Amino acid sequence: MKLAAKKNKILSAIMTCVLAITLMAGFPAVKAYAASGTVYSCTINRCYAHPVTGVIEDSGGESSYATGQGMVEGCVYSNGILEVSDDGAYYLTIRMSLMDYTSGHSFQVQNVGDSGWSTPSEIGITGNGSDSNGTTADVCMRVPSENCIVRGEMYVEPMGRNVIFYLYPSDYSEGNNTDMNATMVTESSNGTAAESGGSGSVDNSGSTSSGNSSLGSGNSSLQSSGSSDKSSSSSSSKKLESSIKEAAKPSSDSSSLDTENPVNSSEGLSLSTAKDGTSDSDSDSGNTSSGNRIFQIALAVVVTGLILLGAVSGVIYFFRKNWKRWGGAEDDDE
Repeated sequence: MKLAAKKNKILSAIMTCVLAITLMAGFPAVKAYAASGTVYSCTINRCYAHPVTGVIEDSGGESSYATGQGMVEGCVYSNGILEVSDDGAYYLTIRMSLMDYTSGHSFQVQNVGDSGWSTPSEIGITGNGSDSNGTTADVCMRVPSENCIVRGEMYVEPMGRNVIFYLYPSDYSEGNNTDMNATMVTESSNGTAAESGGSGSVDNSGSTSSGNSSLGSGNSSLQSSGSSDKSSSSSSSKKLESSIKEAAKPSSDSSSLDTENPVNSSEGLSLSTAKDGTSDSDSDSGNTSSGNRIFQIALAVVVTGLILLGAVSGVIYFFRKNWKRWGGAEDDDE
């Protein structure tokens, strides 16, 4: 019995070692390579319409511009960071709010002036937090340049459908003035450590999910490598700026939207049908008012006729009553 128990312990130890080796082989560690460059703080301009063309791709349409713009500004923070490596790679980090009510996030990027979109080759979540609206997530993605536009799409649970929006960075200032993590550029061009606004780390395991939000597009591992497009030899010597001075608005007159009561302007966002110019109740009320006018006119004509008839009858009666006194009887005798 003791020999059998000893053999079982040895077998268990061997199986444990085999299992550990198997797990290590199945999930290899992913190295994140530090890059030198410059970190910039920037403004994130949130747009419901494309900031250059003014086209609204979301199904809410132009009638939902006021509400859609407010929704985008509520879901995306107005500040971010852009990391520019010395080998010419650009990484934009934005902060998303309302993560508890949204899911299926996906992003596409383009340079200003381009007509097509491309999926970021590297994207992932670099930090999590919370605000008054619930959970937040910092999303870092590779962009083609500082003069870029990002197209976002996400499923909004209270609305029951996907929403499409846009954003673009501008107003760059060197240094990280936010509490977001600079995860790609960890060393400045002059050899000193780059500033970092937080204590988070890049998720290089391939999993980019946060709660019910999946940010898996392209290569989900965020790592800097030597295969970047070399658009500049020295990032610190280049002044960054966006060519978009003011975001375009829809072609129709947005001033006609009900900004005081945006619920009335959000038929598309709330998935309800748009209001028709006329309704059955309006038609019925119009028919009723027309009938009332006709009745009033007919009544006025009848009353006027009765008054005239009464006046004529009074005149005739007056003349007949005073006919003899006025000498009319003598004329009749002759």
